[in-house]
Amino acid sequence: MGEQKKWWINRPWREIQTNLREIDMLDINAEQFVADLQEFKANVVMINAAGIIASYPTSLPFHFQSPYLTGDSLKDIIAACHKADIKVFARTDFSKVRRPIYETHPEWAYVSQKGEIIDYNGDVHVCLNGDYQQHYAPQIIKEAITTHDFDGIFFNMGGYQVKDYSYRYYGICHCDSCKRGFAEMFDAQLPKAEDASDPLFQKYMIFKQQTLKNYAVTMHQVILGVRPDICIANNFELKQGMIRQESNTALDRPLPHWQYSASDNTKWAVSSYPEMVSSNTTVDFPDYYHRHVSISPFQQKLRLAQNLANGGGLDYYIMGRLDNKEDKSGYEGIKEIFHYHAEHGEEYLNISSNSTIALLNGPSANQAEYRGWYRFLTENHYVFDTLVVQNALNLSWDKYKAIIVPDYQPLSDEFTARLDAFTHAGGVVVSICRSGFTNEAYIARHTPPLKSLGIDKISSVREDNRSVYFKVDHKDQFTRFPVSGLIYLDSHYVFAEYNDQTEAYFKLIPPHMFGPPERCYYTQVTEHPGFTVSAYGKGRGIFIPWKPGELFHRQGYTNTIEFVADLLEHVAGLKPIQGNLPPMVEATLFEQKGRNSTLLHLVNGTGHFGATFYEPVTLSDLEVIFPAAEAPQSVISLISGSDCEHEYRDGQLTIKLSKLGLFEAIKISF
Repeated sequence: MGEQKKWWINRPWREIQTNLREIDMLDINAEQFVADLQEFKANVVMINAAGIIASYPTSLPFHFQSPYLTGDSLKDIIAACHKADIKVFARTDFSKVRRPIYETHPEWAYVSQKGEIIDYNGDVHVCLNGDYQQHYAPQIIKEAITTHDFDGIFFNMGGYQVKDYSYRYYGICHCDSCKRGFAEMFDAQLPKAEDASDPLFQKYMIFKQQTLKNYAVTMHQVILGVRPDICIANNFELKQGMIRQESNTALDRPLPHWQYSASDNTKWAVSSYPEMVSSNTTVDFPDYYHRHVSISPFQQKLRLAQNLANGGGLDYYIMGRLDNKEDKSGYEGIKEIFHYHAEHGEEYLNISSNSTIALLNGPSANQAEYRGWYRFLTENHYVFDTLVVQNALNLSWDKYKAIIVPDYQPLSDEFTARLDAFTHAGGVVVSICRSGFTNEAYIARHTPPLKSLGIDKISSVREDNRSVYFKVDHKDQFTRFPVSGLIYLDSHYVFAEYNDQTEAYFKLIPPHMFGPPERCYYTQVTEHPGFTVSAYGKGRGIFIPWKPGELFHRQGYTNTIEFVADLLEHVAGLKPIQGNLPPMVEATLFEQKGRNSTLLHLVNGTGHFGATFYEPVTLSDLEVIFPAAEAPQSVISLISGSDCEHEYRDGQLTIKLSKLGLFEAIKISF
């Protein structure tokens, strides 16, 4: 594809998804639709087009045409958008078909192990491996993008869907296409349950990965074969286009709310796929069940601020149209951030994180451990990237001083070798608990995964560690524990044997009496460490044989975060942004390529209280200190347009802010 056709490159990104219901097409007015988008200063829109329901007159017999097409046509809407320089994404969904189509082709359907289909309000789930998705969906796509001048395409609910909209779980698909495909790949029958410890299910995970990749490649060939100018959402195979994600909530999702949802989504997209646009949307409603009422407007603004602070675009997702939405309480705040970006969007083009720390994530991550480490780094004001396993090997690691592997178990031999090479060349690898204990096919390793950790043998892994502590030594490095001598843990602990060159820190106090109070004391202190440090080449491998991230994500005690803060700063030798920022303020630094300038963002998360997002508390008299190679020529707030008080001395730049509302963006020019 020629560069001139990639319209999304160097375009400030402000998208709104109007998830049009079929009844919204009854009286939709193209000019009103565009005028509403312009009020937000949106320059990209996503609208429903094809799949479950065709929002245009279709000539295909198995593409269910909406009976409500009495308003302006999709063609008219697209033309009006283009006249206003608004790009248009087609939203498609091939996960279901209407019941009459299923009855004509029952072989297309998902089938549970019990032989049941999923029929939800007359929409029947279809399987990725069936002929509908494999052969018929490409015909629908080709019709939609050749009869309409769409600029992009998005696939909703792709992959293997095993739940309905009420979150009822139905299990692995056992349709004839899945049975046949799995047997051809592994000469075996499908597993009965999703059990990560089952070797058969481990093969099924590989089956899913391979079939999903093949399906994506097929779809991309179809699309680009007829429309090479189209932006394909989540085109990870070609690593171009737009990465679409959601910051959302759900009524039954375990608490706490992930307060860094937008930062997290944006950071891994920007860090791991730097050639793609990150479009993380703030979902306006609390869950499927209640799509017509809005969540806290302050939560939505926080998400958008986090998007910008981490190098991404803006995205807002509502159910229905902008003009007929019954709860518009989020509009004012969304417009505020969109308008800010419309004024300063050029500042966010061609920027790159100047992070020197990478945190590993991916589809097989222990999300609780990962999120705990995300909080450790963010709330101690470290500037860091997130690398996803599926593309990390394709990226340079030269800028990083440290890579953190948070209990990420399935790592390939190539990946573990790269981590060892990174350490040998002078980097620091922090490996937590069971990281790399299996290969990418989920087969257990019988030798330690990383040479750089100084582990001779993994002896055992104990899961029950209630009433276990570490006795703190090396107090000179753990300065946050002046009057505390213990660190508590829970869940897994890895018992290992280490070589003689490995330095052990802390001593494990094994399970002991905790009741009644009269007998609440320990009598044994072992030599099993709280963590170890091993020199390897020019670098060091740090092994933490338990899971502080998971513990902190669940419980949030300072006993845990202060341990990690001391470890990162005084053992790993990593330096955070200095100053007096409270933990609730997220700080990021991005270089503006070719402009000899840096963007500093501060995002104020003080409005997150319990399970609610309120307006953040305005903070006063803040100070931010970080290294700079030279004195800046100017330090200007993009929010206010005014100069910021600053001082440069001994290679350190100090910036002072009198007030911080939701967020601040400061341009530092050299």
